[in-house]
Amino acid sequence: MNSRTITRAEYEDISYPGLGLTFEKARKLKEFLDSKKLSKALDFKLSGIKTGSYVGVIKYADFQLNIIPKIIGDTNSVCLENLAFMLSYTRQLTIHTTGAAQLTNCQNPFLEVLIAHYADVFLKALSRQVPHRYEPREENLATIKGKILFAQNIRHNFGNLARTYCKFDEFTPDNLLNQTLKFVSHALQKLTSVSQTRQKLLKINAVYDEVTLRPITYAETQKIILNRNQTIFKEPLELAQMFLQNSTISLHNHTFTNLAILFDMNKLFEEFVYMALKRTYPKWNIKAQNAKLIIASINNILNTDYTIRPDIIVNGNTIIDTKYKIIDLPNKRPSESDIYQMLAYAKFYGIKNIILCYPTYQKNYNHLSVLEDKGCSITLLTLDLHQKLTEQNIYLTFVHSLFSH
Repeated sequence: MNSRTITRAEYEDISYPGLGLTFEKARKLKEFLDSKKLSKALDFKLSGIKTGSYVGVIKYADFQLNIIPKIIGDTNSVCLENLAFMLSYTRQLTIHTTGAAQLTNCQNPFLEVLIAHYADVFLKALSRQVPHRYEPREENLATIKGKILFAQNIRHNFGNLARTYCKFDEFTPDNLLNQTLKFVSHALQKLTSVSQTRQKLLKINAVYDEVTLRPITYAETQKIILNRNQTIFKEPLELAQMFLQNSTISLHNHTFTNLAILFDMNKLFEEFVYMALKRTYPKWNIKAQNAKLIIASINNILNTDYTIRPDIIVNGNTIIDTKYKIIDLPNKRPSESDIYQMLAYAKFYGIKNIILCYPTYQKNYNHLSVLEDKGCSITLLTLDLHQKLTEQNIYLTFVHSLFSH
């Protein structure tokens, strides 16, 4: 059966019939997302669902939903390129944005970008070596190898002196690391619709011909420790773990039956601004999520403490709070709760200069004064994410604008 694929932006309402979902299938989809700790990704209502701040792809049974960010590009192509750039910049995933642009017209562009990236970094690592490890083995051998397991030897070879039951270490490619990478490559090879990517994954599976193909769980991969010679497989392994952690697996045909790879744009926007500041001003004292306890307890009752946590503090004299929301004065303005939050930061951190930082929606606002008081100065700033962030020094341009005023 062909998958039903729908593409929507953040914060859009979609009816269940429009998604091809029955109430029962919607309930099971919610259970799946809950099991992957993605309960906030979609808001399930009586008439349908509403997308939120999470973007990415959900593949569930015969249903696929692509959620694209609407504030970081004027077209789907630019959205995908900018999303790939932001993920690369903050998460050290070296996704080539040119490749992202080429995959824009695919049925599942975001998923295909991730699969292609996995295939590329894995093949690059394999071109240097196939990781071998010493793995413990127990076998009934014609010659003694390692140490004899006497209890098992009596049980298996009583009266048979031609064999000895031994335990030994074997230097082999058939280890948990390679089994993990082979299984994920096999599953993704069945999932991708891009022939070039499929050919790369088939090549990987051919190299791993001696490695056992079996379903691997995310929990199993937590046991993998890369030695010094295997650090080149760090990124392929992390990507493989990402696919395993966010999917369910078919034991019958070694594939991903359901998959949800989603990123919270609130967090990504905050991390992007923070990393851009750190890289632009490496000598500055820039801290992220520096929490402060403001109420220890209510009448000494346990678990009644309160903390505040601004997004970014710069040099101890400026607070930057990122808000991944639409700002379009006067209709879309900072909420009262946001203003109260900034006033609390100024009071409890003793910092006067506060910058509310939003992505540009339709208008740019450059250090627009929101409040000017002897104890607090709040300004509003927007960063233009509609332009291609892959252009040289684009991010430097808008990071400098944070402190140009």
